[in-house]
Formats: sequence, C-alpha cells, structure tokens
Amino acid sequence: MILLPEQRFCNRREFLSGLAGLAVASRPVWGAAAAEGGETEAARQRLWAAHRPSAQAQLPPDFRSRVGATHVDGKYHLTREPFLLEGARKLLELGTRLGKFWFLPESIARSYPYNSRWGEYSTLLDLARADYFQQLFALPFATLFLEAHARSENAWLRPDQPARFYETLTQEYYEVAAYWYKTFRERDLTIVLQHWEGDWLLRGKGGATWNPPPDDWRRRCESMQRWLQARQAGVAKARQEYGQGARLRVAHAAEVNRVADLWKGIPTMTQHVLPGVELDLISYSCYDGLASPGTLWKCLAEIRKYARTGPLFGPGAVCVGEIGIPENDQPEKLVDRWDEYLGVLLAAKVSHIIHWELYCNEYRAQAPKPPPAVVTDPAACRGFWLVKPDGSLSQSGRYLHALWQRAKT
Repeated sequence: MILLPEQRFCNRREFLSGLAGLAVASRPVWGAAAAEGGETEAARQRLWAAHRPSAQAQLPPDFRSRVGATHVDGKYHLTREPFLLEGARKLLELGTRLGKFWFLPESIARSYPYNSRWGEYSTLLDLARADYFQQLFALPFATLFLEAHARSENAWLRPDQPARFYETLTQEYYEVAAYWYKTFRERDLTIVLQHWEGDWLLRGKGGATWNPPPDDWRRRCESMQRWLQARQAGVAKARQEYGQGARLRVAHAAEVNRVADLWKGIPTMTQHVLPGVELDLISYSCYDGLASPGTLWKCLAEIRKYARTGPLFGPGAVCVGEIGIPENDQPEKLVDRWDEYLGVLLAAKVSHIIHWELYCNEYRAQAPKPPPAVVTDPAACRGFWLVKPDGSLSQSGRYLHALWQRAKT
C-alpha cells in the first residue's frame, strides 16, 4: 500500500483477511444467478477455461503491452542503479512492455529511495522533466501507467472548493500531457495517468467500511466527480490540441476497489461516482473480486454497468490496475490461480492487467521489529513480488516470465 500525505488506510493484510467472509457473502449472489441459468454459468466457465494462458496455443499479439507489473516502494534492491530505473529495466528484462510507476511530486523520494538523489518538484510537469523519469521514458515500454497525484489536488475532498481549484488542477494535467505529446508524439506509446484505489480515497482515513456510511457520503461522491472531471479535462484538452496524427496516446483513468460492497447496499465509487463523469478508462484494483472466478467476472460486469468511458478505449473500457497474491501467506496452487484469474480477465477483454508488484513492499508479521532498511531474507516479506530479495524469481515471476517469453514468438 502507498499512501498520499496525511492519509492512513488499512493495508493489504487487513483487507485480504476479509476476503474469506466476502467469498461466503458473494457465493449466494453468484449462485442465484447461476440457478436462473445453469447453462450460462457452464458456458462462462468454458469461456474462462478457453482463455487460460495454459490452454492457448498462441497468446494475444499485444500480450506484453497489456500484461505487466508495478514497481514502487520495494523493500530491497539488487543493484547500485537508481531504484526507479533498476526496476524499470528489470521489468523489461523479464519480458513485459508494460510498467506501472508512482508519479507523485510530493513523495517521489519515498517511492524510489535507493541509490537516488531526487530534487524538489512542484508540479507533475516538473517531475516529468526530472532526470530519472527522462531516462525511464526513454526505455522501450509500450505502455506506462503512472499513479499521479499533484500537490495542487490534495484538498479535493473538501466541500465547496472554488472554481479556481478545479481550473488549476485541469491546467496541471493539461501541461504534463501536452509536454508528452510534444516530446513523444512519434512513439508507439500509451501513457495512462490514474489515481490510487478510489473507494479508500472516498472514504478517507482509516479504511472505513461505510457500513453504515457517513451522513455526507453523497457530498463526498459529488466532490470526487468534480475532481475526476477536472483531471480528465486536462488530459482531454491536451489530446485534442496535440494528439491529432500522433502515435502517442495519453489517457486518464479512475480506479475503483470496493465493487462488491454494492451488493451489500454500501455506497461505492462504482455505483455512485462513475455514472456522473465520463472518463477514458476505469481501473480496478481487484482484491475484492478474487474470492472466486465468478466474483471477479461479476465485479467487472458491475463496473461496466455504471462506467461512462469515451472513444479512446471505447464503451465499458476497464483495466485491472492491481492484482496480486502474497506468496508467503498464500502459497497454495498459486500458478493455477494465476492461470485461472488471467483466463477470466482475458475472456472479459480488459484492456490491461497489472501485477502487484515487481519487488515486495510489505513485511510479514514475523519480520524483525524494526525491519531492516534493506530486506535480504525472503521470509521477511509477504510475497507480493516477481523477484525476491535474493534475486531469484518467485512462483508468480516464473509464471509471468514464461508467458512474456512465449508472447515474443
């Protein structure tokens, strides 16, 4: 988990510990649908099975640009290279052409601390021009997701923000997107600016369950709509002015993460924010969908039901911005679970799938207190990784590396 300044949310350990209860709660919902049309459920299961990578003689030609991983806040490093660039090159070495990185001017040094000398950055454009990001953009990625949050938007949740607040925000996203169009317009590259898990942002400090929701929940949803619209407007304006004939695409996405709560009658970003704003793409941090293949499929359908996405990716444009399995906590049938999840996601035609993450960013409960500044023992981490602290590939790493190598041919 990566926090914005002054925020505190539940971590993935706390969140995933609730999935067992979610699985029990969600099965009757899916089972009821199945009972109404058993053949439909069977047909869906055949569809998911057919799209499993292990069942496909040939992977989709754009697999390496659609399936990738995140690099941020890992608890170890393997070289003396600046940490941002070490991770970026490791992703390319593994075979993917999709990388997700944090892009927060206010806290970039905390996201990529090792072997690095970051400066002070006031705006997104300042950070885009930083030397480490200049080197990152020069690498042969086909797709870059950037978890972006400007200093100018820290107070988006406050009520009654003046028009000037949104104008400043739109201008900041316009300027960075326009810069990329001017600089990279001849490259076959997609850059997606998105925020982090929106239901947690909407609910505020503490990872609130919203059961029951606070009295001002509708006002919060309206504030989020205005905030997202301001970000989207800046990216869309730059694309309109500079994107004609460009091979580069700069897009904006909003990320949801508590989709299944709507089945319990709890207000969600999916149901109460997405219908009020048109966006390029919806990202789904999908831990609440991992209770079963049917739950994941149903959550994607719920997002598409409420989303309004424009022509850049088309109607119902959804990606999975975060999906991970902590290997040290959940080692059972791990490769089979990955193959099953990817079968569902490829069958659902999500635009991108992003593994959490390259190097693990979470300690196990058994880790030393305080934990070491640089982890060397793989047992100290929960196992959200492709590459372990000793440099070896994890189970997830071996599985995805093999797929990326297959996709090359």
